Amino acid sequence: MRQITISGNIGKDAELRNISNGMQVSNFNVAVRQNRPDKDGNYGTDWFRCAVWGKRAQTVNNYFKKGSHVTVTGSLNISQYNGETQLSVDVSDFDLPDNRNTNNTNSTNRTSNNQFNNGGQSIDIGDDSLPF
Repeated sequence: MRQITISGNIGKDAELRNISNGMQVSNFNVAVRQNRPDKDGNYGTDWFRCAVWGKRAQTVNNYFKKGSHVTVTGSLNISQYNGETQLSVDVSDFDLPDNRNTNNTNSTNRTSNNQFNNGGQSIDIGDDSLPF
């Protein structure tokens, strides 16, 4: 299995579907800016089609909105369609966008639970607080 982690922006709101066996799937696209500019100085964009299955599909559908920045990990699938390479990811792990509704106490946001996060403010660490 090819494992990939991508970090980018949602192209449009996630779409939730129920498939024939009652399983839910949420589909969304993630745009990732390329690292290097082309000869004209423009940065290209790689698009990844992503799918989340099962109970977590509803969570994705609730919080993955157009423009949200997300990081997802999953298995990479590469296929050809009409002569174009299509990249898709079956998502196994994801971070919820920072702009999500924080009133939902059942979900976790890894950045808000981070002991080193100070709400975007710098943390003053003096020499006396260092263990060495």
